[in-house]
Amino acid sequence: MIKFFRKIRQRLLIENRFTKYLLYALGEIILVVLGILIALQINNWNEHRKELQKELVIAKELYNELQQNLIVTTKHQQHIEKINQEVIFLLNISNDSLKSLTNKELNEHIFESSKITSFTPINQKLKRILGIESFGFSHSRTLLNELQDYNNSIDDITALNVSAVDVFRNRMVPFLGENLSLKNLMHEMYPNKITKSDNYVDVGPIIKSMAFENLYADLFASYTSYIFSLERTNELTKNLITHIEKAYPSVIPTK
Repeated sequence: MIKFFRKIRQRLLIENRFTKYLLYALGEIILVVLGILIALQINNWNEHRKELQKELVIAKELYNELQQNLIVTTKHQQHIEKINQEVIFLLNISNDSLKSLTNKELNEHIFESSKITSFTPINQKLKRILGIESFGFSHSRTLLNELQDYNNSIDDITALNVSAVDVFRNRMVPFLGENLSLKNLMHEMYPNKITKSDNYVDVGPIIKSMAFENLYADLFASYTSYIFSLERTNELTKNLITHIEKAYPSVIPTK
């Protein structure tokens, strides 16, 4: 092809057709430039396609993680709500109600109110995505900002869980150990392994004491704040799942 164009140029020069030669040379330059531009465009298109594929993989991973986190966080929220109901029950128990309950029943309520556990949200993919410098979602301008808000919410529930567990370990456990029979509480949890204590403790007066009231008021405040944060996180999670489904429909599993 190059030899062909060269022969044309040489023939035009030999025939002394200089004007046509210049026009031909200009046309050849234009063709070369167009070829380069087309090649660059194709390369850019390929790179863009690769970036979209990478973005789709990230969206899929994030979508799956959000689904998993919604399940575990909802389950944990229900667990904390159940504990808080026991706290509310013990805080609001009247003298008349107290008389109708046995020590065994009161120990059961106290034990159920002490079932706080450590909780670690599933957010490895989220942290990795937010750690990628200059990353963005081409199909949604707001998704990255929503993920940052969601990440802040995850940090909040993590901190509140640490605080709730800290109250349990550093205040509730010492109080129960000083005022109640921990063996009886363990008996409620493991009746086939731990026998009842021979030490009788009248639980009613302890529940009506100022120390118990203050402790459980603190637990109520801690758990209520924690539940509110869990609710907000779950709402953000649901919104993100819907957002990703609209922006990247292919992430939705086929039935």
